[in-house]
Amino acid sequence: MKEKIRIIYVGYHIETFLLLCSDDTFDVIGIGLIDEFQSVNTLNPVNVLFKLIYILRQRNRYRLLERILLIVWKLTSQCATSFFRRYGTMLKTLSECRTEVVNFSNKSEVIDYLTSKRVDVMVVNAWSILPEEIITLPKHGTVNIHPSKLPQYRGALPTLWSLKNGDRESAVTYLIMNKAIDAGAMIGQHTFPIHEGDDWYTIETRINETLQATFLSDLKGYITGDNKPITQDKHTQSTTGKYFEYMNIDWNTENGKAIYDKINLYPFLVPNNYCHTFLDLRKITIKKASFIKNKGDLSRLGHYHVKGRTLFIQARLATIVCTLFSGIRFKDSILFMLKKRGVFS
Repeated sequence: MKEKIRIIYVGYHIETFLLLCSDDTFDVIGIGLIDEFQSVNTLNPVNVLFKLIYILRQRNRYRLLERILLIVWKLTSQCATSFFRRYGTMLKTLSECRTEVVNFSNKSEVIDYLTSKRVDVMVVNAWSILPEEIITLPKHGTVNIHPSKLPQYRGALPTLWSLKNGDRESAVTYLIMNKAIDAGAMIGQHTFPIHEGDDWYTIETRINETLQATFLSDLKGYITGDNKPITQDKHTQSTTGKYFEYMNIDWNTENGKAIYDKINLYPFLVPNNYCHTFLDLRKITIKKASFIKNKGDLSRLGHYHVKGRTLFIQARLATIVCTLFSGIRFKDSILFMLKKRGVFS
């Protein structure tokens, strides 16, 4: 019987993890720890149950208790908040396949783990910057999944920049990670069109469809040697903005559609990463939003008003619309219920 390819997966993208687990060629022996599961404060008992199962999976012991709690989770998961429900399939697969959870914050432990487990390849679908000592340890190195037509848009969140710049085409690129950000040799690149009217969700859907159709064959081809890595053309490279700085909303310069896209894409890709703005020096987090196209009054950019439980904010060429208590945090929603008009800085 042919030995399986031993893989470590690092990332928040559930579909990539499930895709790797679905192929008998691969043995996904470990997955990078997702800190956000533990950092979310919650009183919902079903959410707490999810966190407990995840802790048991990290410990890789108390197997019987873990299996019992997983059965309870399956029966009650619809009562969990959307944040935890979204990762329910991943939790189930982790537990049933006994996939180990690896804490990448401890470099020496990760190096020992990768060495002792004889990992063939590490797959990364996240904005993590990993040390060179780690990404070069697996037999075939580390393969990164990047949603742009590299060398265009190296860096985080290239989808937002493709939309903001009105590009008519993007791609999913698979590359071998090195110490430079998104600069490694490519083992596959697959383009797809961007249509007028596309937004963050339609592009992410197209990215996932492309990944599902192409990644496994490209990865297998690279490991067998049939798929030769291609060096990027450094003369045509471009970069995106800085990940955390771009979370701040600039009502005076940013287009309303671009604001809508980034408000929704950040938490879609990384749990609990939300865009924000400021009101009288108070940081206001926006968790989700919709938008209404309009010409608007450029003299009123950043002005807001509240009608019922809905917050309307004027941006360039659009009004951003948020529902209080769901799209806006509870304590901030109370503020807007009391102060129904104002302007964001």
